[in-house]
Amino acid sequence: MKSKLDNRPGYIICHYAEIGTKGKNRNYFERKLKDNIRFAIKSISPGLVEKTKLIQGRLLLKLSPSGQDQLENICNVLDRIFGLAYYAPAFQIAAEMEAINDFALHLIEKEDFSNFRITTRKADQSFPVSAHRTNEIVGAHIVEQLGKKVRLKNPELNCRIDLFFQSAFIYLKRYEGPGGLPVGVSGRVALMLSGGIDSPVAGYYALKRGVNLMAIHFHSLPYTTETALDKVRELLHKLNIYQSRIKLYLVALTPIQQEILTRTAEKYRVILYRRFMFRIAEQLARQEEAHALVTGESIGQVASQTVENLAVIEEIVKMPVLRPLISMDKKEIIQVAEQIDTYKISIQPHIDCCTLFVPKHPATKAKARDVEACEAKLDIEGLVKTAVETAEMELVSSVK
Repeated sequence: MKSKLDNRPGYIICHYAEIGTKGKNRNYFERKLKDNIRFAIKSISPGLVEKTKLIQGRLLLKLSPSGQDQLENICNVLDRIFGLAYYAPAFQIAAEMEAINDFALHLIEKEDFSNFRITTRKADQSFPVSAHRTNEIVGAHIVEQLGKKVRLKNPELNCRIDLFFQSAFIYLKRYEGPGGLPVGVSGRVALMLSGGIDSPVAGYYALKRGVNLMAIHFHSLPYTTETALDKVRELLHKLNIYQSRIKLYLVALTPIQQEILTRTAEKYRVILYRRFMFRIAEQLARQEEAHALVTGESIGQVASQTVENLAVIEEIVKMPVLRPLISMDKKEIIQVAEQIDTYKISIQPHIDCCTLFVPKHPATKAKARDVEACEAKLDIEGLVKTAVETAEMELVSSVK
């Protein structure tokens, strides 16, 4: 595949898919996508894009000369903008048949191919020639000049012509975007982030649905080390690719674990840890005006994640709990973790607060009344209040 820098196109056409189904709210989603793209490209260097315009179901970026020089970097940014279905570096020419013929030939003759097709999309009804007829005219011109064969199905080269904005935009390559919805259109959520494989992947999927993310990490210092906290920050730097700033709360679970260890039945320890974590996370989330919790839980993956235990753990919060990975197996989760570049960080050795002081035979089908009997021995309100008040907040930014 040739470099995206070849031929220095002056525009990038950005297409969305799901946003187009949003009816009366579509303008809001379009504006958010536009803002996210502008901000992300500006983070490379100011002045790379001269204009960003929403036109006839597309987002058109006009590149400056310096933007043309940094097209590869701009494309790398667009690869991770949620809401984009695909994008294409393109050339703008006059919406005239002769000009289209000449430029299509100029562009195509530099390529190595034996068969091709022309694909025209016509959004500008003022152009006098139909899309189908444009395909025929340009295709015949290429055949006549280059002697190449037309192949409509699976061609080696596809020359695309978009007719809109009283212009013709021509391009040979288009690149898949990540899909989803623009970050920020779906409200704010709190990700319960461990240092493991699953929760960063859950955060990725939440971001893909357009949420704005904050993160909460529970630690057990001094039984765990600062290395575990650095690992969490490193994982968030990977999620910064999709959301540039993420607020992180670091919560000490140690005092709560010590009370649970000395006052309650061993087999319920992890469930009790998790119930306290959910209570604390809900309070911190409400402080930040978040509306749901996100976890990396998957049915049956560990003892605390049986359906029965998930129900007992979740019942103590009123806020919705979102579990993007709930039906995924470990292999599927690992594949996504590798894709988003969190896997190698996640598998670095560390002691997680929930794996600390784990019972030999944990309860897998806990009943709420038994867990509540254990909690009756604890100062729930006081322990939660102290954990929330002593939580440390920091901002993890894409700029290290």
